[in-house]
Amino acid sequence: MKIHKIGSGDKSITKIKLLPTSRFYLIILLLIITTITALATGLGIFFRLGYLISLICLVSLFTTFINIRKIEVTIDRRNHVLSVGEVIDKRIRIRNLSLIPKTLLVTTDLTTIPKYTSSYALGLTTKGYRSWRSMDKALQRGVFQMGPAEISTTDLLGLYRARSLHGTTKKIMIYPKISDLGNFQTGSSNLPSEGMVRKKSNILSPHASSVREYTYGDSLSRIHWKTTARSGRLMSKEFDVGTSNEIMILNDLDKSIQFGHFDESTTELSITLVASLIKKYSDSNIPVGFLSHGMERYYQAPNIGYSHLDRSMQILASAQAGNNKKLHHVLSDERNIWVSHSSMILITSSTEIEWVGALSELLNLTADITVILIDPFSFGGESDQASVISTLGTVGISPYLIGKGDSFQSAFSQPFLNRVNGNLSEVKSA
Repeated sequence: MKIHKIGSGDKSITKIKLLPTSRFYLIILLLIITTITALATGLGIFFRLGYLISLICLVSLFTTFINIRKIEVTIDRRNHVLSVGEVIDKRIRIRNLSLIPKTLLVTTDLTTIPKYTSSYALGLTTKGYRSWRSMDKALQRGVFQMGPAEISTTDLLGLYRARSLHGTTKKIMIYPKISDLGNFQTGSSNLPSEGMVRKKSNILSPHASSVREYTYGDSLSRIHWKTTARSGRLMSKEFDVGTSNEIMILNDLDKSIQFGHFDESTTELSITLVASLIKKYSDSNIPVGFLSHGMERYYQAPNIGYSHLDRSMQILASAQAGNNKKLHHVLSDERNIWVSHSSMILITSSTEIEWVGALSELLNLTADITVILIDPFSFGGESDQASVISTLGTVGISPYLIGKGDSFQSAFSQPFLNRVNGNLSEVKSA
């Protein structure tokens, strides 16, 4: 391998590799046979054939080496941070710095992004110049590398392959896809026709709904002085959960319950839901955070603002499912997180009912619990969410249900049991 410092757009060192192909070894085998035959027979035709094969190998080597030298490559990358579905935008410029035309060139932007290819075949005239813009959709979230650019070529007989690397490696971060969740509302844990249950909050909020007798430990700021004066007893204010309270999202990334592949999987759907919920509440200036146990523990405390949203997307971009912890263990071990925030949104594709018992213990401690179930059967799993939905119904929770290819607008228009009961009512009335 030879390393030469030649022109490139970012003035970096360009590495050139010149390697023989499998066809070259066949030619060498033919040369050996021809040489042995010439020595054994003494016939001039075999000597001339051996000289010709040797000459072809040398000419092919020389032309391949000349063809790869003195090429300048510049890549202008327009975006380093984007979301799934957005365009990876870049402009590539290639210039021939020599008087010798270049042929059979292939340029490839090397990357670790799955299912992403960016190759272009071209030729360059004397001092020639080519430029083009590449715009390809980002199909998978994650943190990836792009670059350097590879220029490859071969001789006309395909005996050698030369490649040169231009530029440096750049990091590109692809955030999860963000979808419109339509009319999704927290507080959907109640079964149909039960009405809205107003739950009390131990967290101070602007929403004081009633008063009660003073209990030891209440701060002076909670005392309702007018009622105290009227009744002759110390009375404290009760607070309802309002829109200013914090929301925690729990996403179940247990690897054993994930189905599907790449962007069409329960893992990617759950990550999309988390990202969409964070964007939804961030736009409304409602503090929102999330927790997932997958390959590792992914946690972001509730907050608001663009920097919080950006940091959340960075964590979600690299989040992966793993065998860290089962959902019912997460609900129990992370108990302090759930009871310290007013609202909780749980996302899972688990068909095991053990976690429902752990969740029911939080109903009296957390102001509001919303459950989003992902149907694993639609992603190739062996069972659906029927038993989980039934068990959740017994503890007073009507979950949302979404499967592969379902419309977000339809799935989150109302909880699953509300939809089923509404459809049954329509059938009876008909």
